[in-house]
Amino acid sequence: MNPPQNPPQDPPQDAQLQADTVWLESIRRRIRSPSQRNPDMSWENNAADLIERQLQYDGHRTWGFVIYRTTYASDADWAEFLRRLRFQMEDMFDYFNGRDILEKFALTVFEDRSLFDGASTDTIRQHFQQWSSTAYRTEQQQQQLEEGSGSGGSAGRVSIGRSPRYRFAVQVDAEALHSVVHDAPAPPELDTTKKGWVKLIDKSWYLGRSEGKSDPLEPIKGVAEEDVGWMKVPYQNVMTEYYTKCRSPNNWSLNYRRPPKVAGSPFD
Repeated sequence: MNPPQNPPQDPPQDAQLQADTVWLESIRRRIRSPSQRNPDMSWENNAADLIERQLQYDGHRTWGFVIYRTTYASDADWAEFLRRLRFQMEDMFDYFNGRDILEKFALTVFEDRSLFDGASTDTIRQHFQQWSSTAYRTEQQQQQLEEGSGSGGSAGRVSIGRSPRYRFAVQVDAEALHSVVHDAPAPPELDTTKKGWVKLIDKSWYLGRSEGKSDPLEPIKGVAEEDVGWMKVPYQNVMTEYYTKCRSPNNWSLNYRRPPKVAGSPFD
């Protein structure tokens, strides 16, 4: 008669911890240019690292897309939108170990009902063009002066650089607000099907820029071109993934999806 066999046992906790450590180290060795914030990823894939470098290159101290509110039917829905946006940002920057960069985020919301209630993307673009032409000086220069005044130093004149903050704007209209608050799952659940989205507006777009490049398409607000000057992007990573991407001059053409498609993975 065979002696009873002992059931397999889990490895001791110390041994399991050591095995996990060896596994993580093997991953890190395969990562080129590991992030100092999170060594399990490269800095090129860490939004906090990317934004930090963007700020350094431009000599800026604050970042973040400007948001235009163009629907005023429900203040409760608007408050919920801002809560969900903030939750997603905090969740992502915790993953990147980048709360220090989140502290430099500037939430700028234009919500003048008399000016923006039901406003078109063209109206928003025109206002944003005027605002951004001087805002980078008043925002970034003032902070440099304040930071330099304590040490007796002086700040140099800042430039607009390639900061996405002054090149693209976010619009939240009635449809976008409903998509985030009522269609998308509530945090902490991830919106894997891109049900919640906002409009990302290209400040430099003008009608006729892509004229003649393709056959006319079904008009969107009177624009029959492929590029209508704005696109839908997932709200949950608009301030992380899309902010970092929008620094590249090629980003718009590479990632653009004509509405009603929503940009981002999984691609349509």
